[in-house]
Amino acid sequence: MGHIKLGTIPKSKKWSVVVSEVMGEGGAGSSKLLTDDVEHIASKTIEAAQGGLKQAINDAGLQYTFYLLTQIVLLAREKDWYESLPRLGIRISGHNTLFDLTAEMQAAIDDYLSSQNAQTDISEIAQKAAGEAVFALAIPKAFTLFGGSGEELRLAIKSLSTKAGFAQLTQVFFGRFIARFLNFYLSRITAAEVDSTRLPQASDISEFNKTLEKHCEQSARIVKDFGGEWYSKTEYLEGINLDNTARFVAVALKKLQAELEQQRQRQ
Repeated sequence: MGHIKLGTIPKSKKWSVVVSEVMGEGGAGSSKLLTDDVEHIASKTIEAAQGGLKQAINDAGLQYTFYLLTQIVLLAREKDWYESLPRLGIRISGHNTLFDLTAEMQAAIDDYLSSQNAQTDISEIAQKAAGEAVFALAIPKAFTLFGGSGEELRLAIKSLSTKAGFAQLTQVFFGRFIARFLNFYLSRITAAEVDSTRLPQASDISEFNKTLEKHCEQSARIVKDFGGEWYSKTEYLEGINLDNTARFVAVALKKLQAELEQQRQRQ
């Protein structure tokens, strides 16, 4: 992860609750327990990780990553997409694949963060979430991972440049970001406080991760329409830049945080 850490894992009662719920009653957890209680675990983790979320709201890497997504999809509207992408630090050709695009995205974000001395764990989580979101939404239209024409790839990304397409991209990005954010804390608290002999089986953890990811993506519906509206209106009225993107990201995270808190309170 990045060299600027989120801080020492707190030894509070909240974290003890998280650990006991991940592990399950009486020691090693079970797949059924983990998947059935995912909402409860997710909301408890959000409650315990308030400090990390406050940092995320103002994280330059998260802000730039989302800004880069807006620019990539907007440029895909242009026929000379491949000639325009180097402006963003992305260099691919019509012979490259979706995999190459996502790799170049990561490199472009790395270059920006290095120039700003802004590498953090949050920015790395955002990078991975962006790559996953673009890949998940574009792969059905980009033919295959290793094949297809350059025009197919451009059109696949262009489909995310509409109001509806970007709304979907917003939901998937923030869903993947929050899922990785929660797992960042969960993995560290279990490693720090739980005897390895009592950890759940790998298959249980894998199942839990899938369910947590699905839960977070569903929860991120709260920012789906908001993202589409912001993207469409902002691009039309003033153009999307890093400053207005940063403001959007802050509001979107607060909306998602509030949604998870409401889920916690309803239980």
